[in-house]
Amino acid sequence: MSQWYDPERGSAMTSGNIARALRARGNDVQVVTGFPNYPDGVVYPGYKMRPYQREVMEGVTVHRAPLYMSHDDLPRRRATNYLTFAASASAVATTKLGSVDATLVHWSPATVAIPAMTRRLLRRTPYVIHVQDLWPETVTASGFLAEGAHNRVETMLHRFCDSVYRHATSIAVTSPGMAGRIMARGVSSQKITVVPNWADERYFHPTTPSKATIDAVGPRFPFTVMYAGAMGHVQALETLIDAAIILREHPEIGILLVGGGVAEGFLKDRAQRAGLTNIRFVAPQPVESMADVLALGDVQIIGLRDLPLFQATLPSKVQATLAAGRPIICAVDGDAARVIRESGGGIVTAPESPAEMAKAILAIAGMSPDERVAIGERGRLYYQNELSEDHGSQVLDELLHDAAEGRRSRI
Repeated sequence: MSQWYDPERGSAMTSGNIARALRARGNDVQVVTGFPNYPDGVVYPGYKMRPYQREVMEGVTVHRAPLYMSHDDLPRRRATNYLTFAASASAVATTKLGSVDATLVHWSPATVAIPAMTRRLLRRTPYVIHVQDLWPETVTASGFLAEGAHNRVETMLHRFCDSVYRHATSIAVTSPGMAGRIMARGVSSQKITVVPNWADERYFHPTTPSKATIDAVGPRFPFTVMYAGAMGHVQALETLIDAAIILREHPEIGILLVGGGVAEGFLKDRAQRAGLTNIRFVAPQPVESMADVLALGDVQIIGLRDLPLFQATLPSKVQATLAAGRPIICAVDGDAARVIRESGGGIVTAPESPAEMAKAILAIAGMSPDERVAIGERGRLYYQNELSEDHGSQVLDELLHDAAEGRRSRI
């Protein structure tokens, strides 16, 4: 169960990685998902919103349920997006799947658990949760809710999440910090397993950029700092804009922001008002080209807001960038910072600190090309040993088979 699936881009690619990896381990995998529209809120070419669609993608049967499309900042529209999928996917999961041994819930948003809970109630199908974002903390930290509605919605979501955790056979989390947060809600540690996401290894690996990608991205700087991915408010990319102001006295250093999202207009306006010539925005690039795109940056930026919630978060961008063998400046506290330090794959700075960001950029820029290559190689080795598809998919496979066996024993 996942609201997001191929061919959607960015973090929405994670569920496809998981489905294909589980199929490669000999499982018969079906996916219940929505019609592709992330991150722009517009249905992808080749698709049309309808009551139901079935297709087979790389050996995985995909059942698509309709939903209201919205990825903007308006709370009612975002809530409608989540709840319409939960309702229609519950109907699809109940009527179209047939016999299923166990369900994996790709938990983000939390409402994607509703179809799995419906299936459990009506068909006795056990479910395993793979938590991508902590709820309700993600909602309350995002700033979507008005102050008056904040407490009411948070209370309701706490009750819902506690119910989902209680009825799950097991809970997989993507970082140790998440495990601690969920145990604090009264969930037994024996029910929780740390299973970090892995990168789509078809698209994220060391490479030399092709001419087509070089032409698509356009002019670079003598030393190119790159952010590539979704431009949302939680990424705190204004920190990078403000660091560019500090770095104006270093004309050899420039910044490329590759991608799009709800904060893109705000960021462009901020850069324009500051009169910056050392920063350039590039349209989203095809996922098939992302290894080439990352290779065009001398260092990659990963950042999140300075909130306690994100200390227990391991953004998928960490794994993708390590897998691609690119040096990282990580402006995130907690689990993400721990991985960067352990891997030796980059420099860690305080989140939302333009001064520290600028200092780290200058430090990487002052290294020799060989030193930067060595940083990327250390990160790549760490990824292969600790975060790879082979490692993570084996653990999820075991959790799902344990859930299925438990069901059979009860029957």
